[in-house]
Amino acid sequence: MSEEAEGPDVEDAADELYGLHPDRFVPRRTELVKAARAVKDKEAATAIGALRKPSLGAWLANVLARESPDEVGALEELGGQLRTAQETLSGDALRTLTSQRRELVGALVARARKLAREDGEKVGDSVARDLEQTIAAALADPEAARAFAAGRLTTALEPGVGFTGGSTARGAGGTTRRPPPRGSSGSSAARPAPRRRDGPEPDDGPDPAEVERERAREAAQRAVERAREARDDTARAAEWARHRVEQAGSDHDEAAAAAQSLRERLARAEADESAAREALDAAREAADEADTAADEARRALDQAEAERADLE
Repeated sequence: MSEEAEGPDVEDAADELYGLHPDRFVPRRTELVKAARAVKDKEAATAIGALRKPSLGAWLANVLARESPDEVGALEELGGQLRTAQETLSGDALRTLTSQRRELVGALVARARKLAREDGEKVGDSVARDLEQTIAAALADPEAARAFAAGRLTTALEPGVGFTGGSTARGAGGTTRRPPPRGSSGSSAARPAPRRRDGPEPDDGPDPAEVERERAREAAQRAVERAREARDDTARAAEWARHRVEQAGSDHDEAAAAAQSLRERLARAEADESAAREALDAAREAADEADTAADEARRALDQAEAERADLE
């Protein structure tokens, strides 16, 4: 007795799908749903069919989580250290951790861009900002960090209320309240307020003006990087356009030469056809004349035979 065929496992299907480029997500999901239906596993077919296609930014985050799990996993710990430093108003620790955060975020974004290029995808500014938002959310919220590390995001995460980790925010102002992270399950836990201390304010806390200047410097640096990327992109686009102009010119010349050759061949063919038509008309006329002569010859023969018969 043969064993009953097994359909795709939902967890395995999810792991596979969220590692695929969004362009390949829906076709492969359809294949997996059909495979589940083929073995009459309606529950698996429904669960797999309900898996949402990830945005490009979410796909990039998922690939990063799968290819660099240690670095992505470190976000939860670093975010906790940053929150502790903020709550305790530890200026030295906060400056050190902020530097570490900046280096880690830069390394993760660079790594993600490289992974995307290897998959044939060019990461634009908007997708890079989505990834920065996701990283910032992971730094701000342990739950978001775990969702990021799981590698199954469908949309980019957004930092919730509280520490933002210096992420690139949509809109102006650093005090805008944000909703809980999108693309993860559950709601973000509320951030504990900084512990109140009796007595005078400590003198080793972060200088708000310096923090603001640091944020401004980071924003300016990101603007410079985006401008450089835009410059490089436009330079490549211009070079490609010039190449296409040259190629189009070459194609035009070849097409023009081919058209001229065809016109010449057509002219020769028309001349040959005209000559053949004239030869055909002449042949038909000669045939008619030959038929007339043959008829006359037959009549002359008949007459000669008749005259000979009379003489006999």
